[in-house]
Amino acid sequence: MDSKNLECISNTDPDLMQMFKAYALKMEEQSLPPIVVNLFKCYFSQLLYGSQGKLTQQEIIPVEQNELESLDSISKYREKVPEAISELAVIKLNGGLGTSMGLEKAKSLIKVREEKSFLNLIAEQIKVLREKYQTRVPLLFMNSFRTHMDTMMHVQEIDNPYHLPQAFLQHKYPKILTDDLSPAKWPENPELEWNPPGHGDIYTALVTSGVLKNLLEKGYKYAFISNSDNLGATVDENILGYLKAKEFTFLMEVTPRTITDRKGGHLCRLLKNDRLAVREIAQCPENELEDFMDIQKYSFFNTNSIWLNLEELEKVFVRHRMVPLDLIINTKNLDPRNPDSPKVYQLETAMGSAISAFDHAGALNVPRDRFAPVKTTSDLLAVKSDLYEMTDMMTIVPNPRRKDPMPDIHLDSGFFKNIDQFEDRFAAGIPSLLECQELRVEGNVYFGRDVKIKGNTFIRNTSAKPVTIQDGSELEGQVNL
Repeated sequence: MDSKNLECISNTDPDLMQMFKAYALKMEEQSLPPIVVNLFKCYFSQLLYGSQGKLTQQEIIPVEQNELESLDSISKYREKVPEAISELAVIKLNGGLGTSMGLEKAKSLIKVREEKSFLNLIAEQIKVLREKYQTRVPLLFMNSFRTHMDTMMHVQEIDNPYHLPQAFLQHKYPKILTDDLSPAKWPENPELEWNPPGHGDIYTALVTSGVLKNLLEKGYKYAFISNSDNLGATVDENILGYLKAKEFTFLMEVTPRTITDRKGGHLCRLLKNDRLAVREIAQCPENELEDFMDIQKYSFFNTNSIWLNLEELEKVFVRHRMVPLDLIINTKNLDPRNPDSPKVYQLETAMGSAISAFDHAGALNVPRDRFAPVKTTSDLLAVKSDLYEMTDMMTIVPNPRRKDPMPDIHLDSGFFKNIDQFEDRFAAGIPSLLECQELRVEGNVYFGRDVKIKGNTFIRNTSAKPVTIQDGSELEGQVNL
């Protein structure tokens, strides 16, 4: 976002003020802090004045492979860890519901391994880290208004030092009707009149909650921030040492793009100032999508794990009265389950786009095992299987006996999409996938115990009746049931 765009904070254009009045009242009724109201006004003004929230290929240049250090080359900075670990706080983005898997509660409550949920594993990892370095590294969650209660019921065992809170809340933005730019109204479910502001809200929420001030006063200089559903996003001592030694203000973990994440946000440089930036697909003009998805040209993918200097974050906030982030405009139905409901704009921001706002920001090339998100039950099957194993540090890592890339797994959404369906069909046990290259399951299929799947396997049940694969079966190739 250019400095001229930051003037929108104090914009007093009469047309804008008149149109925004209804939004200001709506947000104040919900007790949203003035800083959030002003920030939304800033984004609303960009929408009003014709911003499409786009970043074109004429404005950016790709980042070459040799421009970034890789994780395997920075172990020499590990000596800085004993000093830096006492200055580190860990923050997990925990605003997502498990709706993609039919769950109407916090996604982080899904059980991943040995009856442990994402939350359990995160808590265990922090305990191990605290014991190893004999320091109480704080763990905080940024929850949404829809995940907060679920989460707080399950994190009581994590006590933070200095009475630091276990969680703080992200804000919410009003949805905007596309036809006249007025606030969306949906009396039958008023909650649907609001949308999450995207994980870019982390910076504002840290300020409005008082958490940033609290952390700085207690001597915490750094934060590692990542998604709660990314099993690979753990505190890595080498990265922490590198952050400290090189005095980065903002360090983003990136990994080489593959065909499967060609639609994910990629790293680039801004032509106007040579700063690093992240371009999300929603920021890409329609006629440039093919270029956006060129994984050879834009070869690094944002894992959404960042290491942040909190003192510098405060300076950026003071300088701009906000953290400058690129606006993302999403057009959706007001009620996502009702295609006949009115079209709305949802204004959002992404955490990674802040990389452009920091002096001396950097990116680090990390291996794929630091990016292991669980978005679908197909992902869940992989991490529950012998493709992965749990370490003494309570981390989930790829099985070292597996030499090939992870298999492509596709489970029939008609029978496996929801977590209840998934658990029902794998109640006898998760099959071995260690020697599997590709797995596709079509139809109503149940799995017996000790099933082994190898190579490229396509399991198909075309009948209306459920079919169970027998205990001890070894499957490969086309399997018609």
